[in-house]
Amino acid sequence: MSDTPPVRAILNLGAGNKIIQGATNHDLHKHRPEIDVAHDLNILPWPWADLSFDQIVASAVFEHLDNNLVITLNECHRLLRPGGVVWLKLPLWSAERAHDDPTHRWFFTIRSLDQFCPKTRRGKQYGFYTPLKWRYVKGPRFNKAHTSLVVTLGVIKATLEAVK
Repeated sequence: MSDTPPVRAILNLGAGNKIIQGATNHDLHKHRPEIDVAHDLNILPWPWADLSFDQIVASAVFEHLDNNLVITLNECHRLLRPGGVVWLKLPLWSAERAHDDPTHRWFFTIRSLDQFCPKTRRGKQYGFYTPLKWRYVKGPRFNKAHTSLVVTLGVIKATLEAVK
């Protein structure tokens, strides 16, 4: 038995110039040498195998996609191992700066992710959107400028017994 903790596999989606050392850094184009994978996230499935990562970082990415949040989070769910988390930074719908970017297709509220979390009121009411579920690890909160939401979701993976 080793005393060394296991290496956590991290996927940094839409890395841009925010490279994470030791992670798989992704972007639409290979504009810098640290980008490991260039791929259009609107094209499904994404080019990683099921259960490949322990953490996904998506800072200012999902609002640029044609795919809606259900489709995008379902793809993250596929990639995450049990116990995995996704860290998101999403533009707040009411922030003027969020609307300045002509490539933004989606805007979010403090409750936009509740539908994915079965312990929330909206998660109970709208759980039919997707069978793939999440839990809040760190619930949605505003960034300092109140222009974005930051949230950490933990993946809920059904056990084989639960599926039967």
